[in-house]
Amino acid sequence: MKSNLSRIFFLSSLFVMLEIQASELIINLSNQKKAGTLMLAIYNNAEAFEGSVVKEKRSEVGVFKGLELYLEPMDSTQLNTEIPDGEYAIAFFIDANGNKKLDKNFLGIPKEQFGFSNNAMGTLSAPSFEQAKFKVAGNTVQNIKLK
Repeated sequence: MKSNLSRIFFLSSLFVMLEIQASELIINLSNQKKAGTLMLAIYNNAEAFEGSVVKEKRSEVGVFKGLELYLEPMDSTQLNTEIPDGEYAIAFFIDANGNKKLDKNFLGIPKEQFGFSNNAMGTLSAPSFEQAKFKVAGNTVQNIKLK
């Protein structure tokens, strides 16, 4: 009986692992002008993306995967991560002064470099999830130019 339970557990675990397919997401960033900490968030739903990015309520709630990494200015930087197949949107900025927020001038224009997947831009604001979303199904590349 015990060996049958062990086999069932092993087979069900194997089935679950086969069902969850991870793909490689390659993010190529270009046009970085200043050194700073990359604050990158990958979202897998519109509500979390728009609540955090568009409405500017900075929060880690709803972030599917995040990355904080110090970068020197380079022509291009490549980041690789594995994520399950699905729809995602990326939002990031380069925190040049270490305060962990995107600094803006008195008009609300960002003073630090930023970017979104698909190089999406909103009209006088951040893009929507629909504008920034992309599909991961197998190895996927996002080429993003910093603004």
